Amino acid sequence: MTVVRSLYNRFEHLVHELSKFGTVGAVALVVNMGVFNVYLLAAPSKQIFAKVVSTVVATCVAYVGNRYWTYKDRDKIDRHREMLFFFLINGVAAVIEVMFVFISKYGLGQDGTLAVNIASYVFGLPLGMLFRLYCYRTFVFPEGAEPEFVPASATAPLYPNGHPAHQAQAHVHQRPVPETAGR
Repeated sequence: MTVVRSLYNRFEHLVHELSKFGTVGAVALVVNMGVFNVYLLAAPSKQIFAKVVSTVVATCVAYVGNRYWTYKDRDKIDRHREMLFFFLINGVAAVIEVMFVFISKYGLGQDGTLAVNIASYVFGLPLGMLFRLYCYRTFVFPEGAEPEFVPASATAPLYPNGHPAHQAQAHVHQRPVPETAGR
């Protein structure tokens, strides 16, 4: 029990972040699947366009959830830059997801609703999610900057008081006494 507890304590911040990221992702997934399948009902032959539209709508939902809940405590870089990175990264992830629908439809000749759902959500979505997680943490919502290392003053002693080397250092830097200097 103590091993599990110590592991949890060590990775608690990551567990909380992944839980929030997963919750936002689940909501975005429901939105994505809903829009995708409703679009397929309305226009069954437009699988690629349906995937693009559903991904754009889900991306907007994911941005709001991640910005204001998952990564609310992260330093906020310039909002325009943050949004640009977020949507650029999601554009690449969308290409990953659409690629699998494209392969299913044009490469394998499987363009039925079940086939494109499997291509999109079993193959494309997990790869897109891993890409997003890495990029969000690294580029979009980075952690605060590390405190700067300030070097010790050039006049500070190399060794603490009481250290044998400190005593030797103190004798080396003594100035001559003026009375004896003139003799």
